Amino acid sequence: MISNMKYFLYARKSTDVEDKQVLSIDAQLSELRALAKQERLNVVEVFVEKKSAKMPGRPVFSEMVARIQKGEAQGIVCWKIDRLARNPVDGGQIQWLLQNSVIAHIQTHDRAYYPADNVLMMSVEFGMANQYIRDLSVNTKRGLREKARQGIYPSSAPLGYLNNPRTKTIVVDRKKAPIIRKAFEMYAENKYRLEDMASFLYQNDLKTHATRRWGNDNGGKAHSKDQMTWMLSNIFYYGHFKYGGEVYEGKHTPLIDKKLFDRVQEVLKLRGKKRTLKNSPQAYCGLLSCDSCDSSITAEKQKGHIYYRCTRKKGVCTEPYVREESLDFQLSELLARFVLPPEWAVELNRLVDKDEKDATQIAAVSGPRDAVKDCRTRRQNCPPHRPFHRTGH
Repeated sequence: MISNMKYFLYARKSTDVEDKQVLSIDAQLSELRALAKQERLNVVEVFVEKKSAKMPGRPVFSEMVARIQKGEAQGIVCWKIDRLARNPVDGGQIQWLLQNSVIAHIQTHDRAYYPADNVLMMSVEFGMANQYIRDLSVNTKRGLREKARQGIYPSSAPLGYLNNPRTKTIVVDRKKAPIIRKAFEMYAENKYRLEDMASFLYQNDLKTHATRRWGNDNGGKAHSKDQMTWMLSNIFYYGHFKYGGEVYEGKHTPLIDKKLFDRVQEVLKLRGKKRTLKNSPQAYCGLLSCDSCDSSITAEKQKGHIYYRCTRKKGVCTEPYVREESLDFQLSELLARFVLPPEWAVELNRLVDKDEKDATQIAAVSGPRDAVKDCRTRRQNCPPHRPFHRTGH
């Protein structure tokens, strides 16, 4: 029966820590082809995947299973059963297909699995593989936290530093460190924008998306404003670092001192304040709309003057900015054509005078009234007087 079956050969290797002791893809393929030839298994296609099996959703594995369900093959050849799955979802799918004879045979380098076998053994193997991944994740996180407590940053080095794979530490990049230090000094002077600092780094070949291992920069473009803000506010540069929500004192060499870092933070805070018009006149906002697209208008303060423009909420609009003084002149010319009747003006002036008089009287009365109320409140809060009795002495 085996000689008439078709097999898929599946080899997987991930870059995760749990695969350190697993054969490489080429070694697996070589061993599995020899195994299939020895067992006389008819391999019709080879599936190679370079992805961890700790989470479901591997594309190559999913394609192989789907084609097995279509009847294109009845068996699988793999190095070990944990190459197929290290999570309960994929492991359960393999077990279910095997129990229902959709998969008739799984051959590894040390044993064979058939539908009539005791399902407990495969469940134990898949469970052990899954638990190994869970334990490995916990141990890895614990190791990284311990590394941070020792003052070693457990992640990629920021710009100006390098990860040394031999010592597993972070060392100063002698080529880039002076440029980073100069960038901090320039920005602390409060004469440059974030765009200027990004341009300064770009001119010195410090770009984004570049290979930053041991001084090899290839390609890349200028850093964005957000990237510059992150760099200038990174405490790593004065000898500390954040990891897991906590701050640690690092063993790496600082590029700047704390005083320079604090000056840079003051400039970032000062320049980071957005210019608003809370206390500036916005008389026309909400009153006028754009003549071209009928969108509302907004105001901005630039170089001591207020400019009105279209918000462009209803699409693309090419209307230019209008200075407030120009808008005042246009509206004055427009309103000059309208004349208020004299009797209306007399009545409006009378009402204004009456409002001012009433407000003055209310203020004059409210002062003494509040004083009387305050005295009554104090009197109520005073303790009662005790009678004074003379003694017979």
